[in-house]
Amino acid sequence: MSDKTAAKRTRYLSRSERRIGGRLYLKFSGFNGFGISFLGDAPVTLLAIYFGAGNMELGIIAAMIHISGIALLIVPRIFKGRNVVSVGFWAWMIRGLVGLPYALLLFIQGKAAVALIMILYALFCLSRTAGVAMVNTIQKRLMVSRTQSDLIFRNATSFQGNQILSRFISYIILSLKNIAELVGLIILPILGVVFNTIAAFLLKRIPNRTKVDYKPGENLFVILNRSLKSPQSRRILFLRWISLAQLILFGMAIPFLRLSVGINPARIFLYTIALSLAAFLSSLSLRPIAIRAGSRPILFFSAIPGALLLFIWTFIPEQFSLEIYAILGFLTMFVLNASNLAINRMLISITPDDGAVGFNSMETFITSILAIIIGFSAGYLANLSRRLSGSLPVSDYGLVFLPAAIGSLLQILLSLKVEEPGSLGLAESARILTNINNLRTWQTVSHLETTADPVKRKILIHSMGHSRAPVASSEIEKILAEPLSREKGELIEALFHTRRPELADFLYSEAADPTAFHRDKAIFALGAYPGKETEGILVSLLDDEDGGIRAAAAKSLGRIGDRGHLKKIRALWMQSQNLHERLDYMIAMMHMDPERLYLDEVFSRIIVHFGVKPERTIFTLISRQFGMSPPLGIIYREESAHEGEGLELLLEESMDTSFLLEQRQNLKKLWQKNDYQKIWEMCITTLRDTDPPPELLPITRALKQFSVDLADSANALAVLYFTYQILTAEGEK
Repeated sequence: MSDKTAAKRTRYLSRSERRIGGRLYLKFSGFNGFGISFLGDAPVTLLAIYFGAGNMELGIIAAMIHISGIALLIVPRIFKGRNVVSVGFWAWMIRGLVGLPYALLLFIQGKAAVALIMILYALFCLSRTAGVAMVNTIQKRLMVSRTQSDLIFRNATSFQGNQILSRFISYIILSLKNIAELVGLIILPILGVVFNTIAAFLLKRIPNRTKVDYKPGENLFVILNRSLKSPQSRRILFLRWISLAQLILFGMAIPFLRLSVGINPARIFLYTIALSLAAFLSSLSLRPIAIRAGSRPILFFSAIPGALLLFIWTFIPEQFSLEIYAILGFLTMFVLNASNLAINRMLISITPDDGAVGFNSMETFITSILAIIIGFSAGYLANLSRRLSGSLPVSDYGLVFLPAAIGSLLQILLSLKVEEPGSLGLAESARILTNINNLRTWQTVSHLETTADPVKRKILIHSMGHSRAPVASSEIEKILAEPLSREKGELIEALFHTRRPELADFLYSEAADPTAFHRDKAIFALGAYPGKETEGILVSLLDDEDGGIRAAAAKSLGRIGDRGHLKKIRALWMQSQNLHERLDYMIAMMHMDPERLYLDEVFSRIIVHFGVKPERTIFTLISRQFGMSPPLGIIYREESAHEGEGLELLLEESMDTSFLLEQRQNLKKLWQKNDYQKIWEMCITTLRDTDPPPELLPITRALKQFSVDLADSANALAVLYFTYQILTAEGEK
């Protein structure tokens, strides 16, 4: 194969093309949310009601967007070989332009107006359906399995977020007193034309090399027959059609509120805002769950409340306020949208790479046939409900919502049969989803995957590393499996502060591997995992050729309670010339040596030769080991900022001790003269007559045997500090 042939682009997009296309598709979804809201079923339904449309016409309008799928019988044949983006662009342009003739409604009335509305809406739906078959294929090309859930839910969130804004705009327009109701309803589709056109041009810019495919003899019925023979495909298709039937039937809630409850058109849009908000929040909140739990658990746990809510719609009276219906509508749309998104994700998983347009066309066409039946049925059931509502305990549209409720029950049964590789089991999902900490952890991981800001990432990693949620360990384990993750080291350190025994094997492996990038952090974390295996690994590391590894192992060995290797660690401490290593050995010996014999070496020439700054660090560590207050580190900080300020702070804090209070002025003079030896002599003399508590005997012993000719500013301030602590502790005995 030649180099040119090998480098030739396939119909699949490169990573950079998917990234660019994903951004454009996200913008397209946003503007499409505006366009469909102004051109879609809500304003069209209100226009039809304005001109006196009956329930049969309203049922057809509710189903029209799906009925139009019948056009897909011929779409693959007509556009065979054409780029799907080009076909999608022109379909989107046409669906917008058919909104302009709504202006003719200003000049006609009655049945003629209803007929015009239905014709224009049918043309809108036909062009939209042809476009959607292309758009679904475009969307599939922008995904790989790793990014599938993220792209689906982000696009849904963008689409529905702009729907909320557009419906609020619709409410404002229809609420203006100087605009007649009809004029306001006609303005909406005109606005839709503008936003729809912008969406079309964004769609045109999306990278794509896929063409409309059609194989002779491969008609929609052949594809349908093949799909229905596969149990997995059959179940998912049935779930898809049930979901769309529910959305069609639930769409009849608008005629119910307008005709039976008597809510005016402007306030109807407040209700639709609640629906859009529900869909938006559903997409936003379920994204991290879908990525990790899968679609099947979402479908199952959405269908259960969905059935209950739709049964409530079946029996709800017509006397409630709009707020009650809006709350009920919000909850219903939340679970219906959750089910629909989960099923869409499943549907994409069974869409073949070869023949994607044909498969999408088949699915949409069958949906259209069912939509015709459902649309007429919705109108018939609405009329039947109104006739029987006096004798049956159902609402005026109750028999419309009843089949939707039954559909949710069928979804529950089918979801038990659907297989979804990688998804969690229903029992495990229930256990996880009922724990709010699990959901927060998944949300944190979701933010981490989409956030590039290093400060935000650090905050998110800290939150996840210290989370007590049951799912936190599995999510942390995934990040730890990455060879060079930026956050890997921070999460390993977090395993010390938040113990996760289930991840101990990872720490053992990382600590024992000389080539591990975060080996030192893993050794540090093992200090929180006492046990024979931990002890064995740490003891072996005391002979490592790397001095830093030896010191880190010693520190963790002390923390897990080992006492048998004190002699060796003491020898390593004496040999080390590295300050960081010495600090680690000091921590180890603090845990191992109850007599604190290492303090004798701390106050000796061994430490003084390191210099003032290292001395300050070591003495500060000792003060922390004993839990002393005020912190010695703060006193050193003030001394570093301005000479004498540290001493002043210490003398102020120690005024409750007679020795330091009486010698206050003398100590200041000695400090100004740099007479640190005299300060040491004064402290040693005072300590000779003290009787400190047992825990401070080691440091008292070390101070009293210090050679004063080694005095400097760092250890002089330290001896004053420790003398104050010893005298205070003696006074409190």
